[in-house]
Amino acid sequence: MALPPSWIESLVQQLSYCLFPTELPAPLGCHYHFEAGCWEIALFPPMRRPGRGENYAASCRPSTFTFDIQQASMLFEELQHIDWVAMPADRENEAGPHLLIEGVVNNHTVLVRICSEVPARFQNEQDLIVQEK
Repeated sequence: MALPPSWIESLVQQLSYCLFPTELPAPLGCHYHFEAGCWEIALFPPMRRPGRGENYAASCRPSTFTFDIQQASMLFEELQHIDWVAMPADRENEAGPHLLIEGVVNNHTVLVRICSEVPARFQNEQDLIVQEK
């Protein structure tokens, strides 16, 4: 994937300051692309393996966190829409449960998804960060 524009790097860094892990912090996952005149950015937590005493046969689970929506909304020059997608309506929405923020940043239309788990297409990536508990 090509390097992101510098304003996207800056936005992602600022959004990361709105995210507060409830466990040891680990790197965030990020995916971005440009489609139909809009930059789409997805941020998602790393996966964690079970710790001692837990069922190691269990699959990895996403790291837990809280997110400051009010702080994030101030990063947009123009805020058009905020939604919580608790249960995606169809299989095409691979982001899973997520906060959706639409607006304008640096004169670019942006759609940001703060995902509560790693989107399905990235769960089997070899370079996916998995944090040992």
